[in-house]
Amino acid sequence: MFFKMNRFVLCTVILVGMTSTGLCENVRLAYTNNSTSVVTTNIVKAVLEKLSYSVEMIGCPSDELWETIASGRADAMVSAWLPKSHSSMLKKYENRVEVLKPIMLGSQIGFVTPTYVTIENIDGFKAKASRFDNKIYCIKDHIGSIEMTKRAIKAYGLKGVKCVLLSEKEMLTKIEKSVKQLEWIALGAWSPNIIFSKWKLKFLEDPKNIFDKDEKIFTVATTSLKNEHRDVHAFLMGFFCSHKELQKIMETIAKSNEDPYDAAKNYIQKNPEKYKNWVKDVKKGHQKRRFHLN
Repeated sequence: MFFKMNRFVLCTVILVGMTSTGLCENVRLAYTNNSTSVVTTNIVKAVLEKLSYSVEMIGCPSDELWETIASGRADAMVSAWLPKSHSSMLKKYENRVEVLKPIMLGSQIGFVTPTYVTIENIDGFKAKASRFDNKIYCIKDHIGSIEMTKRAIKAYGLKGVKCVLLSEKEMLTKIEKSVKQLEWIALGAWSPNIIFSKWKLKFLEDPKNIFDKDEKIFTVATTSLKNEHRDVHAFLMGFFCSHKELQKIMETIAKSNEDPYDAAKNYIQKNPEKYKNWVKDVKKGHQKRRFHLN
């Protein structure tokens, strides 16, 4: 009787362990600290948690994103800008990672100013550079906009104009101060971006076509993701957000100061059909397979 009871207790302990997070598959998502990367990564996190995965978000500098995936320190990211912005990273790591489908089309990178600035194209920047204090501000956590801004400075002969790197928080503070005083300010920026939800801004025309008006944001994963986490891979292959949708989420965050993770969960809750479409290729038995018995 004692042996039977001990065996019963042992089985109970095992079953309880199976329902805990101990046997829940862990997925690591790399991201960088800019609003676009933060929002898209939190949406992916919220979906995977809904699929009973344990998700860890790993923050890293933008120039380390691809290496973080290639080295296996993270399983995937949804922050790769192609074909131009991350072209050098793709060339360096393409044999060590898997580039999946784009999660968003129609992204734009370029010189951005408040709408009250009276020049309309980058050609006109040179004559008015002093009005901008000979500076173009870039968010340091977006390597693509930095590299392309530097290319544009060279291509348009903007001698003496500096590319100044700020954190996104510093950038927001700088824009707010400048707009409040109607000062001229130029940014090497992109859309969708939380700055377009806060202020009236415009892209300057780029007659030399240095910037890409149709960048795409891709998912990049480890080469082993499909075998190790097949449902995660299936979901990421189907994950897609429109430019308008992401900008709307950022607008909600900007207006209500909502946490990005909470905003992502609320978006999923309000858009069940979108969620169903994202996970339609995920095998229905995934929970049972991972012993989520409760």
